Amino acid sequence: MQIVEESAGAPASTSPNRKETKKNATISMRDFLSACLHNWYWFVISVIAVGCLAFLYAKSQMQQYSASASIIIINDSYKPQGSQQQVFSDLDISGSKNTIANEIYKIKATSLMEQVVEQLGLNIQYYGHVYLRDVNCYKSSPLEITPLSDKVTSFDMTIVPKGGDNLEYKINDGSWHRGRFGNKVNTAVGPVAIIKTNTYNEQYVGFTVVAKVRPVHAVAAGLEASLTAENPDQASDIVNLTIKTNNAALGTDVLNTLITLYNQNALNDKNSVARSTESFIANRIASLSKDLSGVDSRIAQLKVGSTNATIYSDPSSTIQYVNNANDADLQMSIANDMLAHIQHMAGKELIPGNTGLNNAGLMDQITAYNEAMLKYQKIAATSSAENPVMIDLNNQLNTLRNNIVRSLRGYIGQLRVKAASAHSQESAATGGLASVPNQEKAISEVTRQQQIKEQLYLYLLNKREENALQLAITEPNAKVVEKPYSIGQIAPNQTSIVSAGVVLGLVLPAFVLLLVFWIRSLDTLIHSRRDIEDNCNIPILGDLPEKRKDQKGKELVVTETGRDRITEALRIVRSNLDYVMPKQDTGVVLQLTSTMPGEGKSFVAANLALTCAYGGKRVVAVDLDLRKGRFSEYFGLRANGVGVTAYLSDNITNLDDIITKTDLSENLDVISIGAIPPNPTQLLLSSEFKTLIGELRRRYDYIVLDTVPFGMIADASIINRYVDLTIYIVGEGKIDKRFLDDLQRMSDEKKIKNLTVLLNGVKLKSKKYGYGYGYGYGYGYGYGYGYGYGYGDDPSDKSRRKKNRNKA
Repeated sequence: MQIVEESAGAPASTSPNRKETKKNATISMRDFLSACLHNWYWFVISVIAVGCLAFLYAKSQMQQYSASASIIIINDSYKPQGSQQQVFSDLDISGSKNTIANEIYKIKATSLMEQVVEQLGLNIQYYGHVYLRDVNCYKSSPLEITPLSDKVTSFDMTIVPKGGDNLEYKINDGSWHRGRFGNKVNTAVGPVAIIKTNTYNEQYVGFTVVAKVRPVHAVAAGLEASLTAENPDQASDIVNLTIKTNNAALGTDVLNTLITLYNQNALNDKNSVARSTESFIANRIASLSKDLSGVDSRIAQLKVGSTNATIYSDPSSTIQYVNNANDADLQMSIANDMLAHIQHMAGKELIPGNTGLNNAGLMDQITAYNEAMLKYQKIAATSSAENPVMIDLNNQLNTLRNNIVRSLRGYIGQLRVKAASAHSQESAATGGLASVPNQEKAISEVTRQQQIKEQLYLYLLNKREENALQLAITEPNAKVVEKPYSIGQIAPNQTSIVSAGVVLGLVLPAFVLLLVFWIRSLDTLIHSRRDIEDNCNIPILGDLPEKRKDQKGKELVVTETGRDRITEALRIVRSNLDYVMPKQDTGVVLQLTSTMPGEGKSFVAANLALTCAYGGKRVVAVDLDLRKGRFSEYFGLRANGVGVTAYLSDNITNLDDIITKTDLSENLDVISIGAIPPNPTQLLLSSEFKTLIGELRRRYDYIVLDTVPFGMIADASIINRYVDLTIYIVGEGKIDKRFLDDLQRMSDEKKIKNLTVLLNGVKLKSKKYGYGYGYGYGYGYGYGYGYGYGYGDDPSDKSRRKKNRNKA
């Protein structure tokens, strides 16, 4: 489909090269714009209607808000001067390094968002209908509900306060029930408690609140999908957080809680091993404290029982052996305690790390086990035991635990050998004690046990302080750079929606008109004078509208003073005849023909003859359709022996005998067909026909000949030799446009004399789309556009006549 621009004011008489241009153009831009201007009110109505619908749509959409915050991930690259970890860096108790990608993954983890949902209670959200849209009543709901069932499913509970403590409610789309605030109501999803909030007042009576209860995981997944965490610069540790929610305060609260819980979880992960170690050390200190108390009591008893005893002091040469034996006993005691602790651990627990074992390989194994256990605990929070990852981790933990037990047993075996050797050396160095009295020897042995336990006790106290220091100096993973704040409403964009509606309102009528033009372009029949102008260069004498309903069945519709459309159109044709007829002293012969029967040829001939007669011209209408003779019937003349056929067959020689006067106009005469002849072509070829035309030229101003369709039989071609003007009648919707090429060729080859075209039966509705050409008072040559329809057919005619008189 093509749209071709035309210059305004183009004449109806076309140049030779215009035909080719027009045939290539399917839709004229000028016609399309003219149709748009003619139907401007539809554009106004469409813009207003679609614009209002767009406005209502924007008002009905739930508002969306955006909140933002910025945090910095604390790494070795970001350590403020004088930070706790820098002060105690010599103790080698710094935390693990944080990578930005890993921390962003942790922040966006659904498990973390589930904690946010649970802490803020977002699994139950309240909505109210304000004007056209639903509004999230976060922190402003006049009521709250609490499902009391152990197993809560998804449901919507609609509640309407009715004044006082009375209310009505329904579950999902169920029926309405009555209840009271503060009481439990039994529903299809279990018992539910409904209470008023501090914001409730009597203004909320009749206000509908919809409480939407959803699983924590589903709400968390929705919030996680609307959360974005981005590192704007790879060279920095900044993470920008943005979340979209349907309430401004909700977005900032979610981000605040998310950052707090993220830091809390990070601290818990870092301190989990330290807390396990703290518990182990506390148990050992309590046990040693009890043992020391027993040793002190035993020494006191021995000293009281021996008044003459003296404390034996070991020689300085034996101190080293005693210390070695004590160290071996200490390590063996710690290893035995650690082994007993691991063998009696219930479930998946962490193994104490900082216990004082002097075995680097064993400590590395414990560290690897704890790291795997932390990973297992995180995944176990959101996965089932059948998860392949959980199965692999469980197998890995069992393997690590068994390796640690085997390593501890091997280490204990080594310590036994070392302790035996140390005690052997100690015995050799202190062999002289056998001569010491038994009481002194007993005191010495008890004292030695006291020293061992005191050393172990002091050692554990030191480790407890280190562990406490580790807990105290642990820093959070993230520091808030920019506190969460609401950016404002981001949707719906009312201006954009209404603007799009206005544009759509303009496009819709244009599209409909374009569709109509396109559909009409597929129609190859002739419907308007533009169709004729676009396909040939033959002059157009005029176009006649179709009959009104009250004119149906009538053939002579024009009157001398008529103001109907057909009458006015024929008056224009009558005026246009002066421009296309040759200048001559004798009468002008007009032949009316067509392509096929039913195009209104005889109707136009009869009414055109009558119109010319009303204009003061002497007119004779001759029925030369010698095969039907319907034209004669229009004037009430029947086919009988008196007519043109009798004159042509030389049965009547006096021309006046076949001329019939009419009472329609004193200027109009009619020559009927007479009897239908068996040889019409021979009659038209006779010399009498030439004589008939010559005589009529001398008597009348116009000789109107109604003939058979052109080309179907030879009659029309024979008659055409004697005419001055050929009026080719084209019925609207009757003839294919492609026939106009043949008609143009016959005109160019002079096979039809002085050819003009008259379009008959034009439907007025075609005027809507830029194809109609109206009728009114015809001024000038009949090829121009838009004459304005005639007056008298509708109530607006009077106003039109008044405007024309004012213009005149």
